[in-house]
Amino acid sequence: MNPPAEFRSFRLLRKNLANRPYRNLAAIFAYAIIAATLFSSQFLINGAQQSLDAGISRMGADILVVPEEYTAAGQNVILIGQPNSFFFDDAGFEKISRIPGVAKASPQIYIATLVASCCAAPVQMIAIDQEHDFTVSAWLKNNPEVMLGKDDIIIGSSIVQNVGNDLAFYGHTFHVVGVLERTGMGIDNSVFTRFEDAYVMADESELKAVKKLTIPPGMVSAVLVKVDPGASPADVAREIQEQVPGTKTITPNGLLNAVSGQIGAVMRILYGASIAVTIVAIPLLGLISAMVAQERMKEVSILRALGARKTFVVRLMLAESFSLAIIGGLAGIAAASGFLVFFQDFIAVTLKIPFITPSPQALFIGGGSALLLSIGIGGISSLYPGILITRSEPYETIRKGES
Repeated sequence: MNPPAEFRSFRLLRKNLANRPYRNLAAIFAYAIIAATLFSSQFLINGAQQSLDAGISRMGADILVVPEEYTAAGQNVILIGQPNSFFFDDAGFEKISRIPGVAKASPQIYIATLVASCCAAPVQMIAIDQEHDFTVSAWLKNNPEVMLGKDDIIIGSSIVQNVGNDLAFYGHTFHVVGVLERTGMGIDNSVFTRFEDAYVMADESELKAVKKLTIPPGMVSAVLVKVDPGASPADVAREIQEQVPGTKTITPNGLLNAVSGQIGAVMRILYGASIAVTIVAIPLLGLISAMVAQERMKEVSILRALGARKTFVVRLMLAESFSLAIIGGLAGIAAASGFLVFFQDFIAVTLKIPFITPSPQALFIGGGSALLLSIGIGGISSLYPGILITRSEPYETIRKGES
């Protein structure tokens, strides 16, 4: 005997969901917490990873060489653009460029600027040697209309200024000729200029600036290294440290490990919260479903007496649970997305990690996996109530309800 036509419609599902709003809202909230915590974990991991990939690709370097005592400062300049100034002997650059396996070496000078009109806080100025540079020059090749000439600067995406306008640092006026695309790394909070203009700015600062800027002659802050094809960055990095004492090499893997260490505690908290919420949610949701099943025992028995099969009743129970899981999961993912996107800059600064909004593909995968977990938990929590109902005898249940 086939179930009546109305048993196959969504009418029962809609009515059942509407008749128990408070319990359903509690279930939706539990599913939302599960989905939000899992999605947040994946959002942060993907955002940090994609930012790191974009920033390293923009640098074009396999190795960053900095003074040994300024390793952490060098990482912070690259990762989050934390302003700093440090130097080591320029002779180190000459040694590095001659080491086997080094294809290109590009010296840079890091200058922690004073507060500028563009920004609420100091920004990192990076002076480049145009003869050897392969970081900004690569961007210039893709933007042939831009020329980095005398007193010109190229700014990161977080510097609030338009192309064609001027910015002053240490009393020296620079002309903005280009804006780099966002990477989520320190490049976004940096200003790039030429060695020659940095030296002029330092010379003028004693008269024009609140604080005199000193750039020691014959000194650089860092050397970016690109290795030969087929060469091992790790091997070249070890050779650099051996031949240039007092320096420390930073590789992309080292930056990734630093980011992983900084974000690790947060990830452990989020994943721990996801596991804890899941462990608590399954029996809690199962209990709610069981309570609802007891209340609906007579209703289900009447449906079965009217011809509804056991499989129809189980499908109805699962459909209700899946509906709540989908609604709660989507609500949790939407709330987490809005929060993380709105506060992403604050998160990056607080955790000291590079961060950009993950790609749509990564968001889709992260949201989909979080939603699937919620649906899976919904299915598990509704199994026992469904079995309990199907094992009951309709006639006996109806009689108990009448007595």
